[in-house]
Amino acid sequence: MKHGWLIAAWLWVACACAEPAIEVPVVLPEALAQRWLQDDPALQNADSAFAAAQAEAGQTAASPYEWNASYTRQQRDYGTGPKSDEWNVGVERTVRLPNKYGIDATSAEAMRGAALAQRSLARRQAVEALLGTWFDWLLARADKTLLAGQVASTQQSVAAVRKRVESGDAALLEQRLAEAELAGVQRQASEADTAEAVALAVLAARYPVEGVTAPTLPEPAAIAQDANWWQTRIVSVSDRLVATQAELARAQSSAKRAKADRLPDPTLGVFTGREAYGDEQIVGVSVSIPLPGKRRSLEVQKQLAQADSARQNLALIERELNGATRSTYVGAVGNFERWKLARDAADTLRDNARLAQKAYTLGEQDLQALLLARRQALSAAQAEAQARGDALRAYYRLLLDAKLLWPQWLNAPDAAGQSEQP
Repeated sequence: MKHGWLIAAWLWVACACAEPAIEVPVVLPEALAQRWLQDDPALQNADSAFAAAQAEAGQTAASPYEWNASYTRQQRDYGTGPKSDEWNVGVERTVRLPNKYGIDATSAEAMRGAALAQRSLARRQAVEALLGTWFDWLLARADKTLLAGQVASTQQSVAAVRKRVESGDAALLEQRLAEAELAGVQRQASEADTAEAVALAVLAARYPVEGVTAPTLPEPAAIAQDANWWQTRIVSVSDRLVATQAELARAQSSAKRAKADRLPDPTLGVFTGREAYGDEQIVGVSVSIPLPGKRRSLEVQKQLAQADSARQNLALIERELNGATRSTYVGAVGNFERWKLARDAADTLRDNARLAQKAYTLGEQDLQALLLARRQALSAAQAEAQARGDALRAYYRLLLDAKLLWPQWLNAPDAAGQSEQP
């Protein structure tokens, strides 16, 4: 059995290749990410939940009733003569009324749609968790690299100042200042080493990172398309929205089922037996129908209230999604602009530090001015690295929400074929 709206939605997602080309800076190779994610317990849990939901949908579509077989054997004592051996055997089954078939099929379709959406949502959340820990490690490693370079250059400065002090070209105070500066930078480097080790430990706790080399953070890409394009795209592929719509469809089907259940399903049976020393052969049919009570009417009220709750929840999710999409887009654009400013500042202060070093070498500037220029350059470089990471994070979040990051894997095409009724 094909499910029209569900298949149409997933076919639309599969046509992502028709969308405009979007530049994606490579922060984490897709092949490596997929290898890690395939063994992620969170996804294995999602796959198990998906299989359970598929089975539950099959149960909903199938009849809840089974054949019942009965057999009785007795002896009748007439008071005179031998006793009569008698028996009775029969089968019966409750029959689902015809109007309930379609309702159950619609409910099962909604359950399958929700299961697919929840599975895809779990994939997205797994990617988000992976990217979060991966970015944490890359940023910590970038800071560690920056400070290691700063330690090396400061050590060279200390050695140069010591030679100048020994030759009488500089005061001992300059040497003390240079050594104090080195100690401060070494402290920062130690903190960066610890932060990088912690970030790597968090990453390694969930993913096999042995032999993996951290790449250099690429430059962020400018955000292509405008806010309206991104909002339309993200809303149209939102698994959360699809799951909520499916839950509403299921709640509405449950309300219809409760109304239909006000007329109970009948139980039909056939039986045969032997009585009176075998002189009487019995063949018959049986029909039984429950007499509905107040509980069925209350069930209708409950299901109608739950359907209304699901409808209101859908309206809430739509509003939240629209707001979150705008916020994500604005954040990505803002982070990109802040990175450009941080990059320009880092370039300027790096040049200042180079000029200060030259001026100090020529005796045109004292050591304190040089150390200040270096501290400013280091701070600006750290700010640029942080801004770069923030911009890449925000852009990847936007791509992830729009299913433009690793779309074939995120859309879980292997799950679409399981949407048919078993």
